[in-house]
Amino acid sequence: MDNLIVATNAVVPFIVYLFAGFICAKSGLAKEEFLRTLNGFVFKAFFPFIMFNNLYDVDFSSLGGSVYVLFAVAMTVAVILSAALIVPRVVKDDSRRGVIIQASFRSNTILYAIPLVESVFGEAGAVKASILVAFIVPLYNIVSVVVLEKYRGGRVSAAKLATNILKNPLIIGAIAGIIFNELPITMPSCLATPVSAMAGMATPLSLIVLGGTLKLSSMRSNIKPLAVVTFTKLIAVPAICVILMSMLHFEAVEFFVVFCTFATPVAAASYPMAQSMGGDARLAGEYVVVTTLTSLLTIFVWILVLKNLCLI
Repeated sequence: MDNLIVATNAVVPFIVYLFAGFICAKSGLAKEEFLRTLNGFVFKAFFPFIMFNNLYDVDFSSLGGSVYVLFAVAMTVAVILSAALIVPRVVKDDSRRGVIIQASFRSNTILYAIPLVESVFGEAGAVKASILVAFIVPLYNIVSVVVLEKYRGGRVSAAKLATNILKNPLIIGAIAGIIFNELPITMPSCLATPVSAMAGMATPLSLIVLGGTLKLSSMRSNIKPLAVVTFTKLIAVPAICVILMSMLHFEAVEFFVVFCTFATPVAAASYPMAQSMGGDARLAGEYVVVTTLTSLLTIFVWILVLKNLCLI
C-alpha cells in the first residue's frame, strides 16, 4: 500500500495540472492559439533554467566510482541507438520520427524517480538518485535536441544542424550551467532563488498547456504508436534493465535508482520541445499523458516484483 501511495502522489499533481488546462480551454478562459503560444514561451523562457540548475549544482567529481551512473548512461545510449535504428524504418513521417525516438528514452526522473527512490531508501537513496539525474537529464535534453532537429524537415548540412543545436534554449542553458559550475564563485541567493523558481514553473505550465490542447479523438487514431512505446518504455526496457543489473549484482539502492530512471513515464518537457522544434506535438503530449497514467499501475507492480525477488 505504501508503494501505491508513493506512485499515486507522483502522478496526481500531473493529473491536476492537466485537468486545470482542460478546464481553462473548455471554459473559454484560454484559447488554443494562446496555449500554443504559451507553450513556445515556456520552452524558450523557462526550460533553459532547468538545464542550468541541473548542471550548476552537480559535483562532477562525484562520478568517479559511481558504476551505476555509468551503467545508466550506457543503457540510455543503447536505447537511443536502438530507437534511432528501428523507428525510421517503420515510421515514414519525419515529424513523428523524432517524437517517437524521444519518447522511447526520455523519462521524468526529476519529478517522479527521485521521490520514488526517497520513499523506499530515504535520504541516502535521494542523494544517489540526484547524482544520476544530474548526468542523465542533460543527456536526455541534448539527444532530444539533436533528434528533433534532424527530423525537423528536409535535409540540412552538418554545419547547419550543429548551429541549430547550439542555438537551442536547452543547450544554451546547459552551457551556461557548466560555465557557472566551473567559476570560482557561488551564485548569491538573490539570483539562485529566482532561477530555481523559474525552473520550477516549467513543468506545471507545460502540463497545463498540454491539458488544454489534448484531443481524445487524436489519441484514438494514435493507439498503435501509443501502445507500442508505452509497453516498451514501462515494461520491456525496465525488464531488460532488471535482468542486466541482477547479473551485475548492484547493491539494492543503486539497483532501484537505475530502475526508476528507466521505468518512469515520458518527461513532460518532451511536449513543448516537440512543438517548438517542428515535431508532432500532439503525439508527444499524448505520450506524456498515457505513460504517466499507465505508470501508476506498472510501477506499483514492478516494486512488488522487485521486493519479492529480493532485489530491493
